[in-house]
Amino acid sequence: MPHFRFNQPLSCANLLCGLTASIFAIVTIGAATGQTGATAAAPRRTEILFLGTAGGPPLRAERSEPATLLIVDGRQYLIDCGIGTMRRMLEAHVASEDVQTIFFTHLHADHDLGLADVMGNDFFRLNTAGSAQTIDIYGPPQTKDLVDAGFRYISFGFTAFAAEPGAIRAGLVNGQLRSPFVAHEIQRDGLAFKDEIIRVTAAENTHYALMSPQSRQQIKSYSYRIETPHGVIVFTGDTGPSDAVIQLSKGADVLVTEVQDVDEVNAFVKGFAEQNHWPPERAAAMMAHMRQEHIDEAEVGDMATKAQVKSVVLYHYDPVNPAAHIAKVKEHFSGPVFAPADLDRYCIGQRGNTSNGNSAVLKRCENSVQSPR
Repeated sequence: MPHFRFNQPLSCANLLCGLTASIFAIVTIGAATGQTGATAAAPRRTEILFLGTAGGPPLRAERSEPATLLIVDGRQYLIDCGIGTMRRMLEAHVASEDVQTIFFTHLHADHDLGLADVMGNDFFRLNTAGSAQTIDIYGPPQTKDLVDAGFRYISFGFTAFAAEPGAIRAGLVNGQLRSPFVAHEIQRDGLAFKDEIIRVTAAENTHYALMSPQSRQQIKSYSYRIETPHGVIVFTGDTGPSDAVIQLSKGADVLVTEVQDVDEVNAFVKGFAEQNHWPPERAAAMMAHMRQEHIDEAEVGDMATKAQVKSVVLYHYDPVNPAAHIAKVKEHFSGPVFAPADLDRYCIGQRGNTSNGNSAVLKRCENSVQSPR
């Protein structure tokens, strides 16, 4: 969005016009000062900004659901979009409409219900700017249904604006709200996306291992390997133990992976079952999902070691004791392990000769804003 600068004060004779302009300027300046997109002066590096680090669906006051912004030489890519993503973008001074590519690992509620907020903000900003920009959204089968439903949902809130003269009506196309969102469904393993900066390879993982084969034809969960000029990052999304993810992660500089603690899982399922008076078979099914379709610290460490990744970053975890997660992973993996909070930002520097060979170095970004803990 443009930055507005007023060189002269408004005169009383222009009060009405000035008031109208001021109202528009307040909205626009709010975007300019509260949201900062990529610029020509962006540093030449890859950044990983964690917008949401907690698993769900239960919501938490202190952490948002999974969402990660990958910033490569200033260009932004969003991986997953759980509840709280838009608020975290605002807090991180990110203009959501500048994020032109979104990836979903899978379509569980804790990874996609924040999309409506982002779509609403994007639509408003692009419509009022008269922009024909599109936003591409990639994901497993049913992603188009999700995007279409999301736009229909936000359309209700903007239709009333469009019914009277104003900025929204001026942005109509043939009398209709124009959707800037374009869905792309990833049907199989392999190359999922490529532009002049990154290359994304998808591999189906085991997060839906307990589903019937028929269901898994239309309901898929992917892990992504993203190659950048500065290093390779793998996002597991949600997964159980998976040889496919190990192969996908071979030699990666950063493995961003979900994690859980077995004792915490046992306590969680037991407490949920008792609180809601579940029969034993329902509790057993929940436990099977948690143990077979997710991974604990030992499994994360073993996977990282087998894949020979350079570093591990944990997310999608219960934030009771991040240090304990790190310690347990390091019992099985000798490299650096990080457990970020929401709004933590990590950077991959230029490749160079190190004791581990020609590899990238992951560290906290020097200009990173300390996040609330």
